[in-house]
Order: sequence, then structure tokens, then C-alpha cells
Amino acid sequence: MSYQVKLYVDGMEFNILQHYFGFLQNSDYTGRPISKPQSRTFDFVIEASKDNTFFEWSIHPTMMKRECEIIFSPTLGNSKSTKIKLLDIYCVYCNYHFTSTGVDPFTVTFSLSPATILFDGQVIMSKHWKVTDPERLNVAPTTIESNKEITRYYLTDTDGNEIEEYQTGDVIYLNIETQNRIGDKTTVNLNDKEHDFKYNGTILKNDTIKDYAIKSNQESIKLEVIDQQEA
Repeated sequence: MSYQVKLYVDGMEFNILQHYFGFLQNSDYTGRPISKPQSRTFDFVIEASKDNTFFEWSIHPTMMKRECEIIFSPTLGNSKSTKIKLLDIYCVYCNYHFTSTGVDPFTVTFSLSPATILFDGQVIMSKHWKVTDPERLNVAPTTIESNKEITRYYLTDTDGNEIEEYQTGDVIYLNIETQNRIGDKTTVNLNDKEHDFKYNGTILKNDTIKDYAIKSNQESIKLEVIDQQEA
């Protein structure tokens, strides 16, 4: 299943190109854990822009942000989104990388170190230096805010029939059902390894429709299926 991941910090939304996080337990020679689980940093790669949030955050020795959210949303289908909330966070690493090749030539890599981690509203780890009490947040195990969400993505043919398969030369429609998102923008990645797509006569880069402006609760985007293009 294909996912898109977004990070929300200080009311700003960042599209994530790569994301890594995990947990570690030290073990004895038999392989049994001998210490409490420890969380690693939450590592991200995003496209570079004029925004310098993570640069300023990383060079400040005491700057702690109260919370941020990571939302994993399926690009197609009816599966629910997953939300990870981080509380009392330091940015402990920030690196800018430029390359003259590839589809993402200028990127920012950064690492966040939180005191508390919540997974769909449930506290899974909390460190002694935490400042915010998660019990007082009234965090509900929800996906995206119920009053403002993307409820479903699906594909149809020209007759309006839902489809899962298509072939080169087909005209298909990407349908997006939303609730209270009119005026917002969204990014959709079709993630097809065998085909590319044309939207408004232009080949989509990385099978991705970026910053699509939502105009109604039921959007239908016309696409032309073409052969996979050489990079």
C-alpha cells in the first residue's frame, strides 16, 4: 500500500520524502532484553525551501517545541490514516544536501528528539525530562480532525466504474472525497512502477499531483495512462 507522510510543526505542513524512526532494547548474551526500550530520533528528509524552521531549531541549544504531528495517509483506498504525536521536542540535527542529479536535488535532513511519543492517542513512551503531561491534552485516538479530512481516494473509468487495473492508453479519473477541505491543497502519489500519467497534457513527476486545490467535497481528476518514461 502506498502512503504519503506529512509533518505538522507550528501550524505549517511539510511533505516528507523519507522518514525513519525506531526503538532499541539492550540485550544479554542470550538475546533477552536487559534494559527499558529506548526510542531513537525521528529522522526526516524534506525538499529544501525558503523556510528555515529546522535550521533555526537545530542551532538553538534550548529551543523546545511543545508538539508536532506525523500523519501517515494511504494515497488510495479506504484505509484510515495513522497519527503520531510528539511532545516536548528538540531538533538535534539538521543538514542541507544538494546534488546535481536525481529528482530531488536540494533536500533537508533533520532529526527530532521528543520527550513523549503518542501513537493514535496512546502514550507508548515518555522520558523523565518531559514538560507536557499527555493526560491533560485530551488526545483522542483519531486520524485527521473529524471536521476536516480526506475520506477516500479511488479510481474510475470513463463510465464511472471503480477500477483497480488499467493499461497504457486508458483515460481514468482519480476521485477524491473530502469533508470540509474546500480551499485546502493536497498532494497525491499514484506510485505506479509500470506506468506514468498525463495531467492537463503534462507528465506527472514521480506520479505525483502536487498542491492540488480542493474545490468541492467530490473531486474528479482526469488522467491519461502512458508508458513508463525513462528517467
